Amino acid sequence: MHITYTAATTAAPNSTNEDHLAVGDGWALVLDGAGRYPGETGGCIHPVTWVVTRLGIHLSSCLSQQPEQPLTTIVRSAVEATMADHGSTCDLSDPLSPGATGAIVRVREDRIDWLVVGDCAVVIDQGQDIYTTVIDDRVDHLPNAPIVEGQVRTYSPDYVATVRNKPGGFWVLGSSPAAAEHALVGTLPQHAATRVLLCSDGISRLTERYGWSWQTVMALHESDGPESLIRAVRECEHSDPNPQRWRGKRHDDATVVVMRVTGA
Repeated sequence: MHITYTAATTAAPNSTNEDHLAVGDGWALVLDGAGRYPGETGGCIHPVTWVVTRLGIHLSSCLSQQPEQPLTTIVRSAVEATMADHGSTCDLSDPLSPGATGAIVRVREDRIDWLVVGDCAVVIDQGQDIYTTVIDDRVDHLPNAPIVEGQVRTYSPDYVATVRNKPGGFWVLGSSPAAAEHALVGTLPQHAATRVLLCSDGISRLTERYGWSWQTVMALHESDGPESLIRAVRECEHSDPNPQRWRGKRHDDATVVVMRVTGA
């Protein structure tokens, strides 16, 4: 078995990139910073980029050094290590403490394992235009979620504090080890996949907002590489006639990793 990787990441225009990607021996991950709400500290003195980077470092270390551990165990360990990095400076019991959504894929000789928390995505190309798509969209199905109309449409912070990292709500990585057990996880036989795509929602909005199919996404990547997907997202965003109809930012950080799996 041989695995090759292509990847690209870029910040939203006039912004700092709060996404993070990493690849290793048979694995890849993408993280997307879950930032602060205006006027909220989240009990933490660190920038979102610090939290995301620390989490990415610990996940990478665990994936490399503990290849036989379940992905949920690896994620729990990485979250605990990230929490320890804060020391006594931060109140991580604050439900709005900054963190990240994430997607992890690990390819073994006999199977492909994945774990997704939040609005990152894993898309597995099984050939013949068959795709297994894993997106944790619980944040889009919260009961009676109040929408705040501002520069962007979003949920009220007071409401988010009642459902973030709570059963029946949604989960992010960073300050709650229990998020590992609430992730979406799964496995496919290794021979069932030819390519695996991981991305932040800055890329998956091609399908969620702009009507692309994953077949079209994969075909563009195949012909023009990962940067072409970021260019396509920006073109869609700039030509959007009514960006206020969406919940969330008009532009977002965009990150994609594609793993190509070939035979021994």
